[in-house]
Amino acid sequence: MQRYILNRSFWFVPLAVWSLVAGLSLVWNWNALDRHSREIAENRAQFVFKMVESIRLWNARHGGVYVLVDKDTQPNKYLEIEERDISTPSGKPLTLLNPAFMTRQLTYVVEELSDIKVHLTSLKPINPDNAADPWETRALQAFENDVELVQEFVGEGDASLYRFMAPLIAKKPCLKCHEKQGYEVGDIRGGASVTFKAASLLTPQYEQKWNMAAIHLGIWLLLSALTLFGLSRFRTQMLLLKGAKEQQDRVVEQRTAELRQQVHDREQAEEELRLLIDSSGEGIYGIDNAGCFTFLNPMALRLLGYQDAAQLIGQSVYDTVHDTGADSPPGGGASRLRAALQEGEVVHSEAGYFRRADGSRFRVEFRSHPLMREGRLLGAVVTFADITERKALEEKIWRQAHYDMLTKLPNRSLFHDRLSQCLLKAKRNQESFALLFVDLDRFKYINDTFGHEAGDQLLIEAAGRLTACVRSSDTVARMGGDEFNIILTGVEGAEAVAQVADKILAQMRQPFIVAGSEQQISASVGIACYPMDGTAETELLRNADLAMYRAKQDGRNGYQFFQADAVTG
Repeated sequence: MQRYILNRSFWFVPLAVWSLVAGLSLVWNWNALDRHSREIAENRAQFVFKMVESIRLWNARHGGVYVLVDKDTQPNKYLEIEERDISTPSGKPLTLLNPAFMTRQLTYVVEELSDIKVHLTSLKPINPDNAADPWETRALQAFENDVELVQEFVGEGDASLYRFMAPLIAKKPCLKCHEKQGYEVGDIRGGASVTFKAASLLTPQYEQKWNMAAIHLGIWLLLSALTLFGLSRFRTQMLLLKGAKEQQDRVVEQRTAELRQQVHDREQAEEELRLLIDSSGEGIYGIDNAGCFTFLNPMALRLLGYQDAAQLIGQSVYDTVHDTGADSPPGGGASRLRAALQEGEVVHSEAGYFRRADGSRFRVEFRSHPLMREGRLLGAVVTFADITERKALEEKIWRQAHYDMLTKLPNRSLFHDRLSQCLLKAKRNQESFALLFVDLDRFKYINDTFGHEAGDQLLIEAAGRLTACVRSSDTVARMGGDEFNIILTGVEGAEAVAQVADKILAQMRQPFIVAGSEQQISASVGIACYPMDGTAETELLRNADLAMYRAKQDGRNGYQFFQADAVTG
């Protein structure tokens, strides 16, 4: 830059730049005025076109409009339909105005009241008087090539006109008159052109353009003068600074030799540290006190899905990597790291999620160690590893241990755990709940007749129906075979429990599709309520089982509440 300022022969370059900027600005604004005039004209033409098109469609939907025959309105000899001409009871002659005829008369009124001329035409008009002029013919041919509309300013000065034309699309009501021409719904059956004088739009535009050109010239002269003045002042200052710089360079050269060795030693130490970090099998990144990235090793970039560390350096770790979604565990990641940065503590967590560059997330185990210098906290170094597969395996093992693999309902183990929790909560809050023992009737017949695969499908369907009968806060568990247990929490009285039991029986009586045919089964339900029928887990289970067997003995397809006197009797 100094070379160009000191050499006056290069000063023409900024002048050329200002010339280019001013020229481009003038061209852009010139074209903007043209676009503005065209938009005003197009909006006016579009309004007229939409009005004409709406009236034409209204007429077509009503099958035409009958009017009195007079000297201005004679029967349309090109309209070949029955009842074109009729008479009123009093003998007045009426003729049917089809959409085109009525719209043409409307355009005469528009032209009479304004300078706007509207013409409906096509490449194959029914009425030869509606033939297109050369400009309209070119526009109609353009519509055949999927052009949406054609507009143009023609002529000059006071004789200048704005011409606009848009296609008319054949709709179902239009086929009453145009079907014999071979048109179908959706075809372009012609167009409507709108023409009006453009002098009122273009004359002010010419004056604005010349005023704009004068303004751009004045700005260019002002900027050029200021540029030349500034370059002259800079040249004087640079000549003074050049001498001072030469003296300073000699001093710097002496210090540079001393510092070069120090830099070499530090770079070698940093390179050795970098090799250790880059070779690590875990992701490693550093952050400052604000939680912004300062470095990342290759493994961290690979795990996070980034190609270059520059994509993350300076970015907030909380905004880019640590997942803070609603389903993220509280205290699992970002919050613990933020607290560690404030307190300078070591953090270890397996409960957090990290986000990749593509927005996906994965489970991580990470450790954060504070980065200190002379007792001052500078940030932290974080190491992390992807533990998604390990956590998925742990979750799979847990589900296999607690859920029935066929029906996906809680199994015996998880059921007993939930029953124990329910007992503790009921005793603590002095609440009541009900335990239902459900056994499917005739399931053995289905299993033996149609096979185990059909029996499994029936169990899956039955499990879904049982789940639909209770609330999400209740528990439906498969205890094995065709036996299911249900825990109803927060129930008030035997009547509410009986309503659920009735719903279960009704669901089980509905036909099941087994091996392509409808089969009927039912269910027997035994009910034990806490605390009336027992306060211990084994006692409630035994009493619900006894009640279920009573339901079986009473003919099945029913439910029974536990009754202590029935057992003793």
